[in-house]
Amino acid sequence: MNVGLVPMAAKPYHVGHHALVEMAARQNDKVFVYVSTSNRERKGQLSILGSDMVKIWQEQIENILPGNVIPVYGGSPVRKVYKELERAEAENSDDVYRVYSDPEDTAQNYKETSRLKSFPALYQRGNVIFVAEEDPASVTRGVGTPNISGTAVREMIKRGDIESFTQIMPDGVDAMAIFDILKPKGMTSEAYLRAYISEIIRR
Repeated sequence: MNVGLVPMAAKPYHVGHHALVEMAARQNDKVFVYVSTSNRERKGQLSILGSDMVKIWQEQIENILPGNVIPVYGGSPVRKVYKELERAEAENSDDVYRVYSDPEDTAQNYKETSRLKSFPALYQRGNVIFVAEEDPASVTRGVGTPNISGTAVREMIKRGDIESFTQIMPDGVDAMAIFDILKPKGMTSEAYLRAYISEIIRR
């Protein structure tokens, strides 16, 4: 069996993440998406609460996931990848695992020494494939997936730019409901209300 492993913070989830998940779903029999549920809080930036993202995943994102994709919530997504590969190593699994992460994250999080320490037999047999090494372009933002950064998305929310936000949400989700959960508490600016009404009319 071919198994895809997709670790992501996704705060918030957007079409770039969804393209990666859909790619993994096409290339594997089963896909685990490891979702961080920790808060994202940075000085001067929009805070994204893990509990809000779990709500969004359960109410919106799970509905549009391909049928062979299983979201797994909580803990460190990268650590969850290691745990799954260590489990497969211990069981001497014949499954083939593909790890989906961009080239920079792959180089940083899955060093050769760590692979040989955590799942040596599986790795040396070729049963663990890092997509960023096999086909770098496919998991490179702006090349194989949409050129959207989490920073840009959070800025859209912070300034009340509903129009831009809805354009980078995956088809099938209620972008307005997601925006309403993530927007800064108490945001009732005139610009926000105008954008909200315009989006309702457009729909």
